[in-house]
Amino acid sequence: MAAPRELSRVEVGAAVREYADVLALRVAMGALAASTASAYVRDVEEFARLVGSSVVLDDVESSDVELAVVRIANAPDLRFSRGRKIGADGEDVPGRGLHARARWLASVRGLFRWARQSGYVRADPMELVAAVRVPTRAKGARLGLSVEEAVALRESPPALPGAVSGRVRADQRLALRDEVILRLLTETGPRVSELCAANADDVRPLSGDGGGWVLHIRRGKGGKARDVPLSEALVAALAAYREGERPAPPASDPVEVRADAARALVVTVRGRRMCPRDVQRMVARHVRLMPAGLRQAVTPHGLRHTAATVLLRQAGADVGTVADILGHGDVSTTSVYLDASVVAAAEALGRSPLAR
Repeated sequence: MAAPRELSRVEVGAAVREYADVLALRVAMGALAASTASAYVRDVEEFARLVGSSVVLDDVESSDVELAVVRIANAPDLRFSRGRKIGADGEDVPGRGLHARARWLASVRGLFRWARQSGYVRADPMELVAAVRVPTRAKGARLGLSVEEAVALRESPPALPGAVSGRVRADQRLALRDEVILRLLTETGPRVSELCAANADDVRPLSGDGGGWVLHIRRGKGGKARDVPLSEALVAALAAYREGERPAPPASDPVEVRADAARALVVTVRGRRMCPRDVQRMVARHVRLMPAGLRQAVTPHGLRHTAATVLLRQAGADVGTVADILGHGDVSTTSVYLDASVVAAAEALGRSPLAR
């Protein structure tokens, strides 16, 4: 049995830099996703700023960590490089929510777990740090939309007033783009990060003799690639969007930004590749334009729930097929995306031959 390591009094800043190198090595070995490692590094670097980079890591106590959590509760979420986090109503949300704080604490726990193994701390202070209690969704609470609500969302009018630009008005271009995005999110439910990362040439003919088109997700969660089927209506909307002279980025943008925008599947009104916050704000705008009787607050992730629920319960797809569409490695994960519905249960009972 190996002898315990002798304690090294390393400063917080130096420990964080070394931990970042360890995470980069795990990414290179395929043991960790690059996006996950980036989030961990961002969180522990913020931890170092809050407690002091020159403080010895072994001197950090649980009260220091808890004070840092209080401070980040009122700080902008560093995940959002463009704009701030917004709520379901489309307005800015000050500070960070419970989920963001819990994620931040998990990153710091990972740092101290590694530091304990490396001989940088004698005792892990995180063992005394109270966990952030994240509320769970009430049973039966709806995350997604009903079919009627989803159709109303897609049919909501474009959200930008009609400035004229060339042969097609800006609001018409947005209407075409928004239809593409809303159809994709409600029909097959890609992750919003996958949608934003998609390029125009990722829309490809379906291999084989069946015809049709797919969106090739080059790098989904866990680095897995997959093909997402596209409906004829979505393909038609995408073709109309491409022919609608979508805006080009400003000539003042760097060459690499303009080149990236030219590749992107969908762009902002300023012609740049959309980011997840752009999509979230677009969905929130359309929610506000839905008929009052059908208006339901929903996020892009809620539309992923919508797609999964409709495919499973109303389109008759089996769980394995829906898991493939959503990019789940385990079919048990797919059940999380099923919105509980008493109506669906009653309809299922009505179809049972034993209930006749």
